[in-house]
Amino acid sequence: MRIARLVASMFVVASVYAQQPPSDEKQILKLEDDWARALKRKDKQLLDGIVAANFTFIEPDVTVKNRAEYLADRSSDVADIELFELGDLNVSIFEDCALTSGVSKIMERRQGKRYRFSLRWKELWRKDNGKWRVVSSQATPVNADWDAGFVIK
Repeated sequence: MRIARLVASMFVVASVYAQQPPSDEKQILKLEDDWARALKRKDKQLLDGIVAANFTFIEPDVTVKNRAEYLADRSSDVADIELFELGDLNVSIFEDCALTSGVSKIMERRQGKRYRFSLRWKELWRKDNGKWRVVSSQATPVNADWDAGFVIK
């Protein structure tokens, strides 16, 4: 009888933990993965669910793009992303805001040429009605051990 109670209580505890939503940090890390996947696939719908209505992006060449410009550019056929790896990820949560940073290693083709480069980035996220959306992002080129300098034209 004790064993049956113990097993039953284990199922109750497991059920409670299974119903807990993922932590804010885990939610944001998943969104970062989704974002990288959306960029590789040029998935405008997935990107649309990640970036906030007032989103701004500072390109590595210091051009500033608003949400519409960013979505149009990242879902276009200008570049084919062959590799998009995330690394050195860091998430800091401040109530309904979060600051993330990391490095992306990217290999893409533009007009038949292959480019390889790394970007160090920082993003500001805001939680609104229980959903995290990125408000601002900035990418800075890093040229360590890659076969070409950073080029976007």
